[in-house]
Amino acid sequence: MSNSPGLRERKKTETRAAIQQTVLFLALGRGLDAVTADEIAAAANVSVRTFHNYFGSKEEALVTAWVGEFEVYVDALRNRPADEPILDALEHVFGVIASRIEERPGQVEVHADLLWTSVAMARYRSVLLDEAVRMVTEVVAARTGTDAATDVYPHLVTAAAISAMVTAYQFTPASRPAVDRERMLRQTFALLRTGLQRAQPLPA
Repeated sequence: MSNSPGLRERKKTETRAAIQQTVLFLALGRGLDAVTADEIAAAANVSVRTFHNYFGSKEEALVTAWVGEFEVYVDALRNRPADEPILDALEHVFGVIASRIEERPGQVEVHADLLWTSVAMARYRSVLLDEAVRMVTEVVAARTGTDAATDVYPHLVTAAAISAMVTAYQFTPASRPAVDRERMLRQTFALLRTGLQRAQPLPA
């Protein structure tokens, strides 16, 4: 029983997840450049050899951890009501992301610092960002009945929605309460729904 395929696969999944969470925890606390593969392995209670069996580098492990966290939101988007307009679904899920950011003040800045200032992460930045966009685009295409391989529509919707979320976050002063950021997110998506035509005042 202990050697059954199901148990082996479950243990592999658990080991991979443990390494991912460990590298994320250590990198957030000390910066990825200051963390070694040996330290990650020790903290995850695995050997260095086991670590390298799962990941080629600490950077690869961190990227995988980030993608794993983002998959939670992608799944939430996938599971929104089937008849919900795509911008409504995206606004809801991105609103959840914004609220989670508010629950962990300062952590988003640490994540951003890890991604954009770490020398070790330089070659992985575009890979991570491209993967995040690809994941959302895939769900947008499925929900709108379009083909991401041949149709520009799901790509444009994804890009516009991500820009709306980033704009709402950046445009709201850090000193303002979370409700202001949520209001700004509603406004940016309201503009998208009008085709960026602002003939009437936006809802408060």
